[in-house]
Amino acid sequence: MIQTRCLILILLLPFAGSLRSAAHVVQQFYGEVAATEDGWSLEILFDAGYAVPEWRNDAESPQPSRQWLLGLPEDEQRKLLVEAERYLRELITLENAAGTIPWRATFPDFDTEPPGFPVLLNDGAYFHILIEPREPDGTGDLSLVLASGDHPDLVLKLPGSGEDEFLHITPSGRAEILGGSDRSGRGSAAWIAFIQGILHVVPEGLDHILFILGIFLLERRWKPLLWQSLLFTAAHTLTLGLAAAGLVRVPASIVEPLIALSIAALAIENLFVKEAKPWRLALVFAFGLVHGLGFAGVLSTWIRPGEGFLPTLFCANLGVEVAQAAILAVAWLLTLRWHDSAAYPVFRRWSCIALAAAGLWWFVERVGWL
Repeated sequence: MIQTRCLILILLLPFAGSLRSAAHVVQQFYGEVAATEDGWSLEILFDAGYAVPEWRNDAESPQPSRQWLLGLPEDEQRKLLVEAERYLRELITLENAAGTIPWRATFPDFDTEPPGFPVLLNDGAYFHILIEPREPDGTGDLSLVLASGDHPDLVLKLPGSGEDEFLHITPSGRAEILGGSDRSGRGSAAWIAFIQGILHVVPEGLDHILFILGIFLLERRWKPLLWQSLLFTAAHTLTLGLAAAGLVRVPASIVEPLIALSIAALAIENLFVKEAKPWRLALVFAFGLVHGLGFAGVLSTWIRPGEGFLPTLFCANLGVEVAQAAILAVAWLLTLRWHDSAAYPVFRRWSCIALAAAGLWWFVERVGWL
């Protein structure tokens, strides 16, 4: 009995965590490093919401849109620039063999009227910050140190003559981003996409985890589990590709509440059926299309149409599928030898009720009714 109760508590922990959704918590910044006549440049795609201190890392703050950024008065936009530069100076230290490098920041998107803010898949509010050395730096070497603390990771595209190379730096990390011989943390665009696909689900995608648990709570047979997981990923891939091609663009204010409703709908269906029927596969695919739009928002800062897009898209969704399969495997192992007991149907029913309640609460929160 004690073991059963512990297992129930373990499996219900994600449901408790779902009662607060992350509206504006940035997981990573994207940047590109280039070699120049003065030595180097580093261009950061900056989330404008992080230039508002009271919104930074606040799960209840709104996700600002590009239209919001365009509609700000010029003096308010300039305040964002000042705060963004201040934040980056706290976050990033650049060094070479001689020591710390003084750098200046410019904002190329503001050189036009109206400002040329980038248009991304999630319609988010972003602007570019160009970081360059104050004095010519001819050393050919450049290292970046990311401050410790509750900061986003930094994903950098590095210069090279061959395949695009990326570097993933976490808070308190240090990496050579130009020259040097340290290759740790580097990988191809496809490999970084694969890792980001995994991270999108575990640990960053709480809504995704809950949806996969909803799939598992219908039945434990592996064939229907894998079919549902694969269809969910296929739908993910389709909408992400369409969004990247500019054929589909749905604002996050619509996508995020729909994702919450999909979690609730799946859990409610589990209360009335006992095995996966054909309509269940269609339902999971349809919900996967919606979740794919959310995935597009997550990857919109660095996955772009063009050469290498399809392999990157495939690898990102392969990472998603690997993470989903891992969640299903863990849930299956945790319920092994227990699912035939009289207690399991009770646990399954109340877990679905809790999951439905979490999804509905999340929906109410995301549409702004709370």
